[in-house]
Amino acid sequence: MSYDYTKPPAFTPRRQARVQRLADERKQQNQVQGAAFAAACVVLIAALPLQAFILMLATGAVHGAFIAVPAIGYGTSILWVLGANLLAGFTRRLFRK
Repeated sequence: MSYDYTKPPAFTPRRQARVQRLADERKQQNQVQGAAFAAACVVLIAALPLQAFILMLATGAVHGAFIAVPAIGYGTSILWVLGANLLAGFTRRLFRK
């Protein structure tokens, strides 16, 4: 008796249970990955004001020592931090194996 390749394979209850279990595991893994991505986004957004404030203080200190260095405000320091983060991300992606 030859096998008919035009028909899909028959699903036995055992095989169907395995397929369902694998689908459930993949669904749970996707939920965990989504939660991890959301947490990473929240941490990065929460760290942005702190980084900008530290940059603003550092440039203020350098401005106090050397008048040629301009003092920058909070908004400008946020833009500098965003630019530095974008540049670091592009550079990291460029040199990724």
